[in-house]
Amino acid sequence: MNHASRADSASSSVDERSARTFEGLRNLVAKVTPWLIDVGSWIFGGLTAINLVVISALITVGPVATAIKISTAALAAALPLNVAGILLLRLIKDLKEVGIDGLTLRAFQDAGFPHIDAYFPAPRERAIQHARRSRVALLYSMGVAALSIALTVTGIAAALWHLGQWIALVLVSSVVLSAALVTIAIAQGLPPESDAEKRLKQILAVRMHRDRRRQ
Repeated sequence: MNHASRADSASSSVDERSARTFEGLRNLVAKVTPWLIDVGSWIFGGLTAINLVVISALITVGPVATAIKISTAALAAALPLNVAGILLLRLIKDLKEVGIDGLTLRAFQDAGFPHIDAYFPAPRERAIQHARRSRVALLYSMGVAALSIALTVTGIAAALWHLGQWIALVLVSSVVLSAALVTIAIAQGLPPESDAEKRLKQILAVRMHRDRRRQ
C-alpha cells in the first residue's frame, strides 16, 4: 500500500468516527428532548417571575438614577425573550403530541384533495424532519435563554449598584461561583474511563501516529 492509499484510509477512518460521533449526539439529543423541554420551561418561567417582580419594584422607585434606568431596560428586554423561549419549547412539545403533519394529511384526505400524498413526505421522513425541527428549536431556545439570563443578571446587578457597588460585585461573583460549582459537580459526576476505553484510545493514538509517520 502506497503513502496516498494509507493517507486516504486514515482519513476515511477519522471521518467515519466523526460521523458516528455526531450521529450518537443526535440520538442522545432526541432521547433527552422531553427532559430539556421541561427544564427549559422551568428556567424561562423562573426568569419571567424574577423580571416581573423586580420591574414592579423599580417602577415604584422611578428613574431616579442611571443605574435604575439600565436595570429597568435590561429586565424589560428580557421579558419578550422569555415569552419567545416558552413558545418555542411549547411548539416542540405540542407538535409532537398532536402530530400536526399526520393530522393535516388526514384532513386533506378526508376532504378528497387529489394526490395529497405527493405533498407530504413519507412517515420515516416526517420523523426525521420533526427531529430536525426539535434540534433547531432547542438550539435557538438555548441561545434565547443565555441572552435572557445575561440581561436578567445585568438588570439585577444595575439595581443593586444603585444601592452599593460592592453589592452588585457580590452578585456577579456569586453567579460566576455558582456556574463554576455546577460545572465542577457535573464533571465530577461523570463516570471514569474504563480500562477498555483507555486501551482503545491508546490503540487509536498509536495507529494515527503510525499513519502520520508513513505519510
